[in-house]
Amino acid sequence: MITGKSIPAISIVMPAYNAEKYIKEAIDSIIGQSFSNFECIIVDDGSTDSTRDIIRSYNDERIVLLENKHDYIASLNLGMDAARGKYIARMDADDIMHPDRLKMQYSVMESEPSITVCGTWMQHIGERIPPGSIAVSANGLVEFPLLQFLKGNFMFHPTAVIRRNFLIENKLHYEKNYIYAEDLKLWTEIAKLGGKFYIDSQVLLHYRISETQITNQKREEQKATTEHILFGVLDWFIERYKEDYPELKGTFESLIKLQEKELIRFTEILKITQKIFITNKNKLHLA
Repeated sequence: MITGKSIPAISIVMPAYNAEKYIKEAIDSIIGQSFSNFECIIVDDGSTDSTRDIIRSYNDERIVLLENKHDYIASLNLGMDAARGKYIARMDADDIMHPDRLKMQYSVMESEPSITVCGTWMQHIGERIPPGSIAVSANGLVEFPLLQFLKGNFMFHPTAVIRRNFLIENKLHYEKNYIYAEDLKLWTEIAKLGGKFYIDSQVLLHYRISETQITNQKREEQKATTEHILFGVLDWFIERYKEDYPELKGTFESLIKLQEKELIRFTEILKITQKIFITNKNKLHLA
């Protein structure tokens, strides 16, 4: 815990591993925010390049450098645990914030205390990315977020601002067994607990695409972890309604057997599940 300083409104948590090529742009975009009441916790994830030297070159008391051995999720949790702000803003070491990102998301969270996580749209940047390439997600308050996650991860991780007290009260962390999809696991756990998700349809982050990204290098592992998480969501729904609708369990077990025999894909099981619950949302008293 960092002491001796006033409590910031927002704690930015940014792990960095061998990020010397882009981290200066990332930090400069943070320092240049129109909203200044923040701390920026940068966790060096065992870098072997000049990342730490670049971070130390900044003379700004809002920047806090923590060091950890190379373990991304442990480094991420180290930064989350050190955060003191009312809100935690995620950021990656090769991305760039819009100058008004923190101001806009702080305003959303302050105006609606029921919102647990606020994300935004983002613009892709990179050497081979055409100008104006926008990643579009949901818009506004997301209805039935746990069901919507069965359709896809609508929350862009590096755009997220999270209500810190919700994480503390529910003892939530990024789970190490879900590497490459640790954000989706956290979002689904928040949704199970009734957390509210809001997406601001403004482009408030420039998200860098490169061949060295985890999403490109570990695509198959990420897909397998994602399916494991979503299978857990299906189990959660079945458990919740097993007494009133025991037929659901038999139905899903049959669908899984069909998947094992390659007669149906897992994505189709997710679509069927989502349709059953959304169509019957009033009968099932979905929140």
